[in-house]
Parts: sequence; C-alpha cells; structure tokens
Amino acid sequence: MRIKNSGSGVTVEDFPGFEGHSFIIGFPTGGSKPNGFYVKAPNDQPVTATWLRRLPLDRLLRVAAEARTAEIAGEVQPAPAAEGRPYGGADEHIAKVAEVYRWATERNIPPRRAIATRWAKSEATAGRWIAEARKKGVLPPAGR
Repeated sequence: MRIKNSGSGVTVEDFPGFEGHSFIIGFPTGGSKPNGFYVKAPNDQPVTATWLRRLPLDRLLRVAAEARTAEIAGEVQPAPAAEGRPYGGADEHIAKVAEVYRWATERNIPPRRAIATRWAKSEATAGRWIAEARKKGVLPPAGR
C-alpha cells in the first residue's frame, strides 16, 4: 500500500484487496476529517454498487485520516519534554503561544490543535492559553 499526502487530500494506492486501484480522499484545508472521495479503477474497470459495498470504507478512511493527521502534526514541532508552561503564566510562554497561533492561522490549521500539539497538552488547555493571550493583549479579540 502506498500513501501520498497532497495539499487537499490523501491518495491511497494498492489498498489490500484492491490492488491497482487509486483512492483519493479529500480533506478541507487544515482539517483531518474527510470531505470527499474518488476512486480510479485499473484498466477502466467499472465501479459498481456491488464492488463499492465490498470496499472497507471505514479502514480506508482511517488510513487516510491517520496520514493526514501525521502530516499536520509533523508541521507543528512539539516542544522539548522539559519545556512546559512556566508556573504563574510567564509572559514569555504567552508570547510563544501567540507565535504558534499566528503560524497556524497562516497555514489554515486550527490554532488550538496546533498549540495543543506543540506542548502535548489538551485542546482545552490550549484554549485557556489563547484566552490568556487575548486577555493580556498579545492576541486580538476572537473574530478579528
């Protein structure tokens, strides 16, 4: 099986049991949930309803989503294990949160997810850090 990421989707070729077929699974920009599906059969074989029912779509979509998530996570470099949020909410940490936030929005990646990945924390914690950065004026208010 070969998997290739592209800007708007993931191509899976030679999926087990469906050798010679190419499956293109589309994703929204920065998203990890599929929003489109295309099949290219070898030698222009017809794709019938019976054939489509045989396709383990849940496994195929899981493979594509994992590849897409790995690509997004690869772009967001995690912090070294020793680096975490300083106690007391140091301004230095909030500045780094704002930096990752801006980086993510430029690439259409959900900022909470990028911040959570960067520090290996939950998205709820990332949301609190974003709110703190807004409160301190490092990030503009939501929606601007």
